[in-house]
Amino acid sequence: MRNDICDLAEEKPLKYDAVLYDFDGTLVDTIPLIVKCFHIAFEEVLGERKDEKEILSTIGLPLWTAFRDYDEDTQKKLHDAYLRANELYLPTDVRIFPGIQEGLDVVARKGVLQGVVTSKRREPAIFTMKQFGLEKYFSVVVSREDTIEHKPAPAPLYLAAEQLGLEDMTRILFVGDSIHDLICAENAGVDSAAVDWTYMPKDQLRSLSPKYWVDNLSELSCILSGREL
Repeated sequence: MRNDICDLAEEKPLKYDAVLYDFDGTLVDTIPLIVKCFHIAFEEVLGERKDEKEILSTIGLPLWTAFRDYDEDTQKKLHDAYLRANELYLPTDVRIFPGIQEGLDVVARKGVLQGVVTSKRREPAIFTMKQFGLEKYFSVVVSREDTIEHKPAPAPLYLAAEQLGLEDMTRILFVGDSIHDLICAENAGVDSAAVDWTYMPKDQLRSLSPKYWVDNLSELSCILSGREL
């Protein structure tokens, strides 16, 4: 069904009170930048280049966790090298995915709360939000600094719900691009939507049976209205 029909159709009670989003790889196209920074860090500290699939498998986890296979000193060197590269290239190497602002507008018009739940540090997340004028859409932003446990643990989604004043987790939809997002949603008892523009292996995401699979963020209009896509 066309999204404009869902958006303009006769109103009925909406299926969700809030839509929460992962950030990297879901709303903004940061994945090439993240991979680039990992390559720089590994080459600078270890003098080697890691397989891209291995790097992709860690995206969505906190950065420190991505280096957990190394001793503490090496972890710190890799972490610091990554941050230096990220700070250098963040202003120029990030893009917004097509249709994101239109999709966020659709949800906002329906009066549904929106927020971001990310394992990314707050400072670069807010920088990129402001770069593309996205911050106005979000009533809550949960970043790496806000919880002790991180995705795929449910704590970040629990905190977002608490800050939004929502108690019924089944009234929340979490939209993401990685298996860490989908497992986090399942652990928190919220429905999940996987985005088709993900860089991650789609067969892995489909194996986790997300509630929805969206080709364009504006399809949230139909989902919220309880209509077929």
